[in-house]
Amino acid sequence: MSTDCDSGTISRINVYPIKSFPGVTVASSHVLDSGALKWDRRFALVEPNGKFITLKRVPELHEIRSDFDLEVPSVRIWTGHSVTARQFHLDDDRESLGDYLTCLLNRPVGIVDNPRAGFPDDDDASGPTVVSVATLQTVADLFPEMTTEQARWRFRTNIEVEGVPAFWEDRLFGAKREQLPFQIGGVTFGGVKPCQRCSVPSRHPVTGETTQAFATIYAALRKAMFPEWTNLKQFGHYYRLATNTVLLDAGDEGVIRTGDWITLSIPDEQSSSPELQVAGS
Repeated sequence: MSTDCDSGTISRINVYPIKSFPGVTVASSHVLDSGALKWDRRFALVEPNGKFITLKRVPELHEIRSDFDLEVPSVRIWTGHSVTARQFHLDDDRESLGDYLTCLLNRPVGIVDNPRAGFPDDDDASGPTVVSVATLQTVADLFPEMTTEQARWRFRTNIEVEGVPAFWEDRLFGAKREQLPFQIGGVTFGGVKPCQRCSVPSRHPVTGETTQAFATIYAALRKAMFPEWTNLKQFGHYYRLATNTVLLDAGDEGVIRTGDWITLSIPDEQSSSPELQVAGS
């Protein structure tokens, strides 16, 4: 673990090719001009009126299982009640995929595509979300029978950092409306704010079963465990996990990889700012 906590290494990169579908772990990812990772939330399900069909609104999506091959690109889909999977090319079979999902979800489903930016949850911070592995482990330890793997897919973050303590990702953001620079390999991102959470993390990622009082229990932990580097003014409430980002400079290659260092440089005057306080101080 880094003694000064100013750096760690990227242990995992996750993308979610279809918004609200299960994710895919990749060894590397191109960073798009929008700041999003290639393939992350590139496709989305929509109603005829254009409204997104998401896990937040349609918990039945938890019943859908998928397996992506991004080289083709294609997706295999089945449900928890079926052993038979159907495969669809993500470019050529989009209409058929929509028809199939219409049957599975019992509602009209269309598929939309945005290869340039995807469909981020936060248009003002469309870069990848970042979290430490220790944070996911800490959250999992709060709940009986929850594993780190399950916490990972509940919170659906993009970049995981190892070699740093829990809630280290709070170091990546500063004051409101500030973009705090940090680097992954040759790419520079700006940390913006802690990621606000919805009802989705409170559900088991496979069964959809709700963990009772999940948000309340987690928020109490978050309030009690603020590290000394956390800017408390970014927290209107405590149900937040991971850091939202923007792209500042893609560098020469515009690629991030597992094993890359993630580094930041915080000015000395910021570390002593009255805005940076330990909870309860």
